[in-house]
Amino acid sequence: MTYTIANNKSFNMVLSHPEDSDPATWTQINVIEDMKQHFKDWDPRLVKVINMIRTTLKWPLLSGKPLRRWISSSGKLLIVGDAAHAMVPYMSEGAAMAVEDGAALAEILSLIGSPSQISEALMVFQHVRILRTGQMQEASLVNGKLWHFADGPEQRARDVAMKAEVDEKTFEKSPNQWSDPLTASWAYGYDAEMEARRAWLATRIRSSR
Repeated sequence: MTYTIANNKSFNMVLSHPEDSDPATWTQINVIEDMKQHFKDWDPRLVKVINMIRTTLKWPLLSGKPLRRWISSSGKLLIVGDAAHAMVPYMSEGAAMAVEDGAALAEILSLIGSPSQISEALMVFQHVRILRTGQMQEASLVNGKLWHFADGPEQRARDVAMKAEVDEKTFEKSPNQWSDPLTASWAYGYDAEMEARRAWLATRIRSSR
């Protein structure tokens, strides 16, 4: 991923790769040389850009395990965002999940009739959002694995399956979850407010029976 920053005065490049070592042992002293060594056999155009880099940082990309609850036992504390569902960035949805949390929470709280319903509303919110964010955490991990296949049969099969997309031809599905039509519709077409409202109204209907 590349983009300009500082009013187009600087060029930022983000490179990612699997790493088995403990991040606690990492040091920033030799990161440029480590980066050059890791990507030395890649496309010469990429290597040319990497050799121009003067400063860089190395940091881990981590995903949290889906939590069973976001609400404290007292019912007075709720966690959202990365505190509740940290994820790797391979679906570009980490920050969006926090925005969805806020939208869903606001929607549910706008529907309650009295403060006495807050606890119930938070439980509904928790149920809806744990399901959604857990699925997105998993999708991000899967897409990261797809992108980082080592050269070999899996990598070649992935590239063949993505050929139509790369050639800018019409395609019905892609192993690249970013652009696969079905996955993209699920990931980026989700309406957090509508789903929260639907879940709350369904709860109220069951309570009235």
